[in-house]
Amino acid sequence: MSDGTLLQVVWNAPLSSNYGYSGIRSSLSRSVGIGVAPLLSTDRAGARQALRQYALPELVAWIDAVQHAPETWILTSRRRSWRLAGNSTVYRDDWQPYQ
Repeated sequence: MSDGTLLQVVWNAPLSSNYGYSGIRSSLSRSVGIGVAPLLSTDRAGARQALRQYALPELVAWIDAVQHAPETWILTSRRRSWRLAGNSTVYRDDWQPYQ
């Protein structure tokens, strides 16, 4: 991704067409998407370590929070993105600046 994003998770808000029969919430597995950007081979080892140590635990926590989110949160599309910051990662929510 052109802005340095390495990992991204997207929550696709349910629409009437994918919200399920009779208004029942559709399966979470059909509503969360995860993308990983390609890296140069020279950058992979450092990025892999940072993603494992920082971004992946945050990704797991984010998905867990989605499973317990209130209806108002669920009805809006969301995304979180991570990029490298030295030996760590930083993230941003919904296209806001990286923190």
